[in-house]
Amino acid sequence: MNRIVLGLLCRRWLRTLLVGLSTLVAFMLLGFFLAIRHGFAVGPMQVGADLLLLEPIGGGSPLPLGVVSKVSSFPGVRSVVGINAVQMLFGANRHPLVVEGLSPRAFLELSDAVGSGALRPVEAQRWLADPAGALVSAEVARKNRWTLGETISLHTMPGVPPRDLTCQIDGILGKLDGVSPSSDVNLHFDYVRRWTHMDFVDFMFVKVANARQADAVAQAIGQKFANSATPVTVQSFKSLLQGVVERLADVNAITSVVIVATLFGLFLISFNTVIHSVAERLGEFALLKAVGFTPLRLVWLVFLEASLGIVPAAIAGMLCAWLLIRAIAGAKLHLPGITLTPAALAIGGLSALGLAVLSSMLPGLRVVRLTCGQVLRKG
Repeated sequence: MNRIVLGLLCRRWLRTLLVGLSTLVAFMLLGFFLAIRHGFAVGPMQVGADLLLLEPIGGGSPLPLGVVSKVSSFPGVRSVVGINAVQMLFGANRHPLVVEGLSPRAFLELSDAVGSGALRPVEAQRWLADPAGALVSAEVARKNRWTLGETISLHTMPGVPPRDLTCQIDGILGKLDGVSPSSDVNLHFDYVRRWTHMDFVDFMFVKVANARQADAVAQAIGQKFANSATPVTVQSFKSLLQGVVERLADVNAITSVVIVATLFGLFLISFNTVIHSVAERLGEFALLKAVGFTPLRLVWLVFLEASLGIVPAAIAGMLCAWLLIRAIAGAKLHLPGITLTPAALAIGGLSALGLAVLSSMLPGLRVVRLTCGQVLRKG
């Protein structure tokens, strides 16, 4: 039986090739959309689960510097990074940049930039030892062609007294899980504070000792400052990202519609191919039935033909999707969570088998109901 089916596929090689290519592309799309759905479902929850964002209520006036020490001594808090953000310009063309003054040691501990490989240890030590040194993001360094050890001058925005800010590049900071852990240029908090003559922080990142207690610590800090002269809002990254995911909930609906439409289109192609193939070979099936082939074996022939046209191409499509997702989302973009899970691969395999069964069901039923005498008399 296998030789019969393989011989048929070889004789109809062009039709087999076109169906296979259609199946491969369809299952590549299926793999992409399943990976995207998984990324939106669990990816955001993998980033910053032990982090809190603390900022003035309603984006009001900055927080006094003393708030940093108060939050640092709070039970359950591991480290606090106070941040001052300033918009500045660079170069003759005045490219805009975001400059942040932040607590250097706390920032390195909170971001785990060295442990994750985003920053080399020697560059981290150089930055810690240089009060006027800067860490710059890899993207901005590449865009402006900055190199390690280079001294750069940043200019204030129009309308602000023209005071240049000069710093030396001590380190180049890569991405952590696809996300830059800071802004374009990162300076020591004290250096920016002396330059601005302001003892305030715009906002703070707080790292808790236990990620499971992040919400409880956020609530306790919020209650502590609720009736103070400097009320603040404290929100865990988990809650913040859950809100983002809820606003993007339509992603699941959109991907579901695309997946169903893709598989339905592939079903029409496969079904049309199989039913035409069977119609062209009714005499052959009648002869096989006449020489003793049981209905089950005839149905198996039809199913095997549909399976060989769909399943290998579907496996190849899922494999191509896995390789591309790993190369692009993983190695290039570092997007957390966007990956093909074993469950997604199982869905792909079951979808391929389901398409083969549905495509061969009606043609198989037609073969079973053949009347050998009538078909053979017609030639």
